[in-house]
Amino acid sequence: MPSVKNSKSLRDELTLHLGEASRINSSKTSQYWYPLAMATYGVDEVLEALDSMCNYRTTMWDKTRQFENDFGSKFGGEAVMVNSGSSADLIAAFAMHELSGGSLKTGDEVLVPAVTWPTQIWSIIMAGFTPIFVDVNPQTLNIDIDDLRKKVSSKTKAIAIVHLMGNTPNMAEVDLICQEYNLEMIEDCCESLGTKWNGKPVGTLGQSGTFSFFFSHHITTMEGGMLITTNPELAERYRLLRAHGWSRNLRNPIDPIEGLDPRYTFVNWGFNVRPTELQAGFGQVQLARVDDFQLHRLNNATLLIKLLEKYRNYFSIMQIEPGATCSWFALPIMIHQNAPFTRDEITNFLEEVGVETRPIVAGNLARHPAVSRFPTLRNQNLPGADLVHKQGFYIGIHPVDMENNIHRIEHEIARFFKWMDLAPE
Repeated sequence: MPSVKNSKSLRDELTLHLGEASRINSSKTSQYWYPLAMATYGVDEVLEALDSMCNYRTTMWDKTRQFENDFGSKFGGEAVMVNSGSSADLIAAFAMHELSGGSLKTGDEVLVPAVTWPTQIWSIIMAGFTPIFVDVNPQTLNIDIDDLRKKVSSKTKAIAIVHLMGNTPNMAEVDLICQEYNLEMIEDCCESLGTKWNGKPVGTLGQSGTFSFFFSHHITTMEGGMLITTNPELAERYRLLRAHGWSRNLRNPIDPIEGLDPRYTFVNWGFNVRPTELQAGFGQVQLARVDDFQLHRLNNATLLIKLLEKYRNYFSIMQIEPGATCSWFALPIMIHQNAPFTRDEITNFLEEVGVETRPIVAGNLARHPAVSRFPTLRNQNLPGADLVHKQGFYIGIHPVDMENNIHRIEHEIARFFKWMDLAPE
C-alpha cells in the first residue's frame, strides 16, 4: 500500500486546511494575542497519524517502540510510553512496591511538594502509600530543602520530586538526604523535558522520571506520557503495569509456562494505559524538533526576563539553582508582599489587554477541598506554598519566535504601572 506520508497532493491539501483552520481559530480566540500555549504540530504529525489509520495499525506497535527508543537515547534511559503524564505518575507510584533492594510497603510515607499537579498526590494514594506535604521555596517554586529534611521520619521511605515549570531543586542536597535516610526517589518531569542538573537530564537522577506530552507541554502527542529509568528491570515492570500484567509486552520474553498459551500469559497485575500509534507518530516528529523548540523557549524567556528586570522592586522571576539548566515551561512571576498592588490586579489587567495568565499550577494543594479526605494532608503549616498560592502567576513561554509579542507585553506592563501611578524602579 502506498504510504500517505509520501503523497504530495495530500500534503498540499493538509497544508492549506491547517493554515485555514489556524486562521479561523485565531479569529475565534482573539481575546488573547499572547496565549499560554499554541499548536506546535503541523502536516508531518497529521500525516503520521493518517499513516497509522490507513495501515490499520492504531494501537501500540512499531511506532511506539521506535519513539520509546529515540526518547530513551536522547534523554539517557530506557523509555516506556503511556497514554498520559498522569498515567506515567500512576505507574511510577505502583512500581515502588516492586523496587529491587527493599520494596516499599502499603502505608509507607512519601514526601511530596505542596505545589504540584494533583496527579502526583493521587497516584501515591492510589498506590497505597501515605503522602506528606513538604513546603516549597517561593523563589525557585520547588521543594524546600530545609523543610524536606524536617519532614523525614521513621515512616518515610521515598521522595517524589517535582521539577516545576522547567526548574529543578538542588538535586545534590536531595540526593544527600536520600542517601542519608536510605530513601527511594521518583521524579515528576512533566513540566521539565530537557531540564538538566549538572549536565544530567532530569528523570535519570532517581529510580524513575515521568513526562507529559499534553498539548501545552514541551512536545505534544495531544495526550500522552513517558516513563524513563536507567534500571532495565524496572522498565520491564512498567511494561507489565502498562498493559494488564501481560507478558507479551516485555522486551525480554519469559520462559514458556506449561499449560499456558505464551500469547496470553499474565505474570503481574496491571492497568490498561497503553498509548496509540497515532500518539507515537506525533511524538517521533515532535522529538526531532525539540532542540529547536527549546532554543526558542530559552530565547523568549531570556528576553522577557531582561525586559521585566526594571520592575524587580515589585515582582521577581523564578530563580534557577546554580548547576541547573532550566528548560522553560512558562514564566512564573511572584508579586512581592509589600507591592502596592495585588496579584489579581495585575493578572486582571493582563487578561483584559489580551495576555493569558494562570496561577502557578494549583497553588498550595493543601488549600483545595479534595485534600480534606486525607488526614495526613490537612492543617499543615506551609508558608512558602501559601505565598505561591497568593502571590504567584505565570504567562506562557512559546517554542517559536515571539520577540514582537514580548515587546508588546513590556508595553502593556508599562501601561499598568502608569495606570497605578508607579515608577518602574
